[in-house]
Amino acid sequence: MSEEVVLVEKKDYICTVTINRPEKRNALTVDVMYNIGDALNALKDDSDVRVVVLRGAGEKAFCAGLDLRGGIQISEGEKMEKGDPLGYARGSIIACTKPVIAMIYGNALGAGCDLAAACDIRVAADTARMGINPVKIGSIYHPGGIQGVMNVVGVAWAKELFFTGRFIDAQRAKEIGLVNHVVPEGELPATTYALAQEIAESGPLAVSATKAIFNKLLKYQEMSAEDKAEIETLRDTVVQSEDQREGMIAFIEKRKADFKGR
Repeated sequence: MSEEVVLVEKKDYICTVTINRPEKRNALTVDVMYNIGDALNALKDDSDVRVVVLRGAGEKAFCAGLDLRGGIQISEGEKMEKGDPLGYARGSIIACTKPVIAMIYGNALGAGCDLAAACDIRVAADTARMGINPVKIGSIYHPGGIQGVMNVVGVAWAKELFFTGRFIDAQRAKEIGLVNHVVPEGELPATTYALAQEIAESGPLAVSATKAIFNKLLKYQEMSAEDKAEIETLRDTVVQSEDQREGMIAFIEKRKADFKGR
């Protein structure tokens, strides 16, 4: 097995970007997130690529979220160069000049669901599960990820998903618009690449321009500097709370958290 944490393969105008940590259910480290961003950014002027498929290695998981066991420490130098690693990966998917299709086996949870939502189209196996659940441990998710899910499913469903922290199955995800297609697991690659090929056969300049237009149309939702500062204060308050500590301990001890609201 390759030791590269992100694999890139190009064929017939389609580039497959694979998170290559199957033994960890493709959980995200800083290195993985930066490599995803770098891979997508490198495709900007690549005329041999018209569509990108983002997937996890193997058939057990698209991405199980952040690797909390030592995989998300970041140096100040890295952060100054590329910024927050998850934001870098998410932003690179959105800014990629080619449409990005998420091919989802198994779990797409937490940051994995976030990255899937950043893709332009999502195709899931009928065994998939999706969701983002920081509220279950008394924590709060990054506003960029909340906004990404909200852009896909709308405000009402996004609120329900983030307020409950519920993981939903593939069919429910399709019902609320979190995925475009649900197919039997054995049909996932064929369905995904048929869709990618259909897009690749369209005019590449027109497709890229159309994606750019969609991104422009969503720009009205960008936050002001004042909004960002207020959000960071809210996040700091939650992160430093007793509830946050209790939630993390309960998670480690595999028990239900006893939140006190302080």
